[in-house]
Amino acid sequence: MQWTIAELASEAAAAVERLGIEAPNGKVGEVPDVRMLRYYGSLGLLDRPAEVRGRTAYYERRHLLQVIAVKRLQAEGATLAEAQRRLTGRVDTELEAIARLDDGKRRKRFWAAEPALDGAPPAPSPAMVSVGVPLAPGCTVLFTPARPLDEADIAALQDAGRELLATLARRGLSTSERNSS
Repeated sequence: MQWTIAELASEAAAAVERLGIEAPNGKVGEVPDVRMLRYYGSLGLLDRPAEVRGRTAYYERRHLLQVIAVKRLQAEGATLAEAQRRLTGRVDTELEAIARLDDGKRRKRFWAAEPALDGAPPAPSPAMVSVGVPLAPGCTVLFTPARPLDEADIAALQDAGRELLATLARRGLSTSERNSS
């Protein structure tokens, strides 16, 4: 397939969007356009057109790979000079590996169908579950215990929390009636 420079810019812009390639700092133009492609050509980041008929230049898949590879490298924080060093002399298979055009297909298919769950989802491990222990109305201690809590643990935490509740009341940070006594 061959494209004019405007068509190549359109193809590249669509690919950048489909692949989710974003500039990390806002200084880099995210969406390729004709002006950007001409600039890339002047820097040697984009090969000369594959063919020229009359006054119209035509570009091929390799050119698209070059543009997407530059955008990938920029998204990773590379400057144009770094991209130029890394891409100069690369063959198409190397450009394909850098451009990763198939990433968009994988990303799209990921949520194509909701996964089927066999029964209920697995229960989280106790070490991963946060627990809230109420100390007073409007005041709950939230933490991730190393083991399941029992009645004695909760009573000990509430007892230890009395000093916290008193501090909250003294500083006017609590709305609880229990804290004001």
